[in-house]
Amino acid sequence: MLLNNLQKSPEKAVPIGMMLVTIGLMMIIVGVCWSRFSFLAHLWPNRNDFLRGVTFGIAIGLEAIGVMIALKAAASRARKL
Repeated sequence: MLLNNLQKSPEKAVPIGMMLVTIGLMMIIVGVCWSRFSFLAHLWPNRNDFLRGVTFGIAIGLEAIGVMIALKAAASRARKL
């Protein structure tokens, strides 16, 4: 439903796509700095690498979805011109 509404108005889709890319980049920064947070290593020593990998995976997924939304909005905007 949200994606259908975004396809109808590309002006609203671009900020949402860029928001997803920004959130993904922030999660990449958290994943890179994960080893510097010592309290995380002590909380779950066996799951530390798993959670770091999940953080990277979600970040890459958010970035890919954000770029796809922005590309579709740009393409639909180009068709209207």
